[in-house]
Amino acid sequence: MDLAVRRTRSLKEHPIVRKHYVVPTPSIDEFYERVRKCIAYGMSGSMLFGHPRYGKTSAIRYVVNMLATEYPKIVTLSFLCLRSKSRSEAAFFSHLLQAAGHAQAHSGTISHKRSRLIYKLLERVEKSGENLLILFADEAQRLDVDEYEWLRDVYDELDRRGIKILVFLIGQPDLLNQKNALRQAQQMQIVGRFMTHEVPFRGLMSVDDVATCLAGYDVSCFPQRSDWTYTRFFLPQAYAEGFRLVSQATALWDAFLDAHERAGFTFDVELPMKYFTQAVEIALIENAEHDCPELRLSPQLWRQSRAGLRLCKRSGIGANRGRSRWPRLGCQWTSRNLSPGRQRKR
Repeated sequence: MDLAVRRTRSLKEHPIVRKHYVVPTPSIDEFYERVRKCIAYGMSGSMLFGHPRYGKTSAIRYVVNMLATEYPKIVTLSFLCLRSKSRSEAAFFSHLLQAAGHAQAHSGTISHKRSRLIYKLLERVEKSGENLLILFADEAQRLDVDEYEWLRDVYDELDRRGIKILVFLIGQPDLLNQKNALRQAQQMQIVGRFMTHEVPFRGLMSVDDVATCLAGYDVSCFPQRSDWTYTRFFLPQAYAEGFRLVSQATALWDAFLDAHERAGFTFDVELPMKYFTQAVEIALIENAEHDCPELRLSPQLWRQSRAGLRLCKRSGIGANRGRSRWPRLGCQWTSRNLSPGRQRKR
């Protein structure tokens, strides 16, 4: 077999098969540019909000990796905000200690854990030679007022020691309701540190957005630093004859438009990344065994690969968007519940 079409690794090892990869999207690019701007001007308190399955968690991974390349000395810390019926300050600091890589995340009193976290972050920043720490809080709509206050304790102590902290809250549109409720309750000590800037994170909204994402498969490589792009890896013979996934943008977008109309949705198409990547993965994996120099992906194939949009209808996402752009929160985040007794003045 020609070396140009002989894979050097097995299909099961590929990030697409393992579902552990990220392709840049317009929203991810905007997110990274926002982070770069915040670094340049020292602006903290950005909220990135979008609906479920739009790729926000993947965006965090992508941005952290990009920061490691462009700003290798900057310390970053990303953590998942946990859902809990009862809030515990001890559990909160244990969780952050784990995210920071501390070996003793669960032992000691609350004050010991808080101090341990602060010193761990100070140690990492001092070793970096920079004076900056970037925090990414995923699923931040799960945080309540107490947890914001506990996070503020860490923020203020590091700030007192001369460390600049940039905080990015990433979550669902409920974050906007949280911000409004905190404002009404005059909790500006939280809003000012963590919620100053609002950044919408959108799905794919046009054929150009789809083309941008498909191009990512044509340039991302596995193994890294090889010339085996994702497209070439699955369809090496077709790739050798000039086939590129980006050429399929119109056919794929039209397939989702057709499914959108058939489902009876009345709002504009905004395609979650989950369903886009699912369609591409199905097309690549199922056609790998049929690869040939003449291979072309037909519109019918893309229609068969668009199953994700039906999942969207079953999950109720389309119904939510049809009723209200931003769903209302439950009683946890009404200004009535943010009573003066829960506000800590400083």
